[in-house]
Amino acid sequence: IDILKADLESAEWKVLENLILEDVLEQIGQLIFEIHLHWPGFEVSGSESSVVRFWYSLLKELEQKDFRLFHTYKDLSKPQLFLKKDIFNASSCYTLSWVNTRWK
Repeated sequence: IDILKADLESAEWKVLENLILEDVLEQIGQLIFEIHLHWPGFEVSGSESSVVRFWYSLLKELEQKDFRLFHTYKDLSKPQLFLKKDIFNASSCYTLSWVNTRWK
C-alpha cells in the first residue's frame, strides 16, 4: 500500500491500533490520518488520562516502527478543543501524515 488515508470520525485510533497489532505497518509507505482528540469513550473507553495514554502509546509505536511525521494540518478557523466531550458538535481534528522510512 503506497498511501493509506483515513478519516474515520474517532474510529481511527482503533484502526491504527489494529494496524500495529496485525503487524501490517511495514506494508504501508505513508499514513495520512485525520485524528480526533475529543469524544473520549467514543471508540476508546476509560478516564481522560487513560485515553490520552492510549493515544500516546499508538503514536509512540508508529515512531518505533520507523514512521516519521512529515506534515500536520489544523484548520485554525475551527475550535481548538481537547477532550471536551460535553460540547455539542465540537471539532478537534488534525490531519497527520507519516512516512515509513523503511519503505521500499
